[in-house]
Amino acid sequence: MNSRCIIPVALILLVACVPPRTAWSRVVPQRVVSLSPIITETVYLVGAQDRLIANTTYCNVPEPARFKEKIGSVIQMNVEKIIRLNPDLVIASALSREKQLKVLEKMSIRVVRARNPKTFDQMCEMTIDLGTALGRARQARDIVDGAGRAARAILTKTAGLKKPSVFLQIGIKPLHSANKEMFINEYIRYGGGINIAAHEGTGVYSREKVVAMDPEVILVTTMGTSKKAAHLEKDKWMAHKAMRAVQQSRVHVLDPEMICSPTPVTFVKGLNKILPLLHPGIRPAGSVKGDADAPQS
Repeated sequence: MNSRCIIPVALILLVACVPPRTAWSRVVPQRVVSLSPIITETVYLVGAQDRLIANTTYCNVPEPARFKEKIGSVIQMNVEKIIRLNPDLVIASALSREKQLKVLEKMSIRVVRARNPKTFDQMCEMTIDLGTALGRARQARDIVDGAGRAARAILTKTAGLKKPSVFLQIGIKPLHSANKEMFINEYIRYGGGINIAAHEGTGVYSREKVVAMDPEVILVTTMGTSKKAAHLEKDKWMAHKAMRAVQQSRVHVLDPEMICSPTPVTFVKGLNKILPLLHPGIRPAGSVKGDADAPQS
């Protein structure tokens, strides 16, 4: 399977704090290093990007993040370079190597470890915690409040509707989906669908199994390859003419930069894209603070 989709997803990225919130409430840092895309995106979301001095080669959203100093990949950082940058805070992901983090701590560099959020609520908690750590608590709460209202509005809209069965593909080799332990499952839950992979032990799937389960909707999002790859996957599904999703033209390609990045804002934006695919005719919620583009159906 292509590694970049699973990295941001597996991360996925990362962000309900392991230490208690009091650990985030120290002196406001001025030189921050982010070790994951979702952390970088959240720093920008709360308006603290001026304090971000470096991030990873995977940190491409928003666009200005591409031009920050790079300290390596999500799973392999350049410890010596980070030390030379003299940060007062390094925010690590679930994929960061503990041995490398301990080296930073021995150099008296503060390290905060984050874990992979499994729910929308955990995404919101992470945003508030990170905003507090960066001296942007009020801005973070405003963002979370707006996103929470929009997400709850969608959940209310879909509560009484018939729930279509859904397969959401997030990788190619091997074929991969999201079980209930992954935040991507929240898109289907809030969107009023049934995730056929929800109770699988892992997200690895065979195409034959998906065909046998015959979901009503197939959603495809891939990352790390050309955009053409997701459309080629769609073509593969469309070859299974007996499937309901194919017969009803309900095989759709989604933007991985949006779907695989779980900030509260990008979650609502992605949910607004998915909602009309699961329930045609249902209007999405409005845009939320921090979203530059209003969602479109």
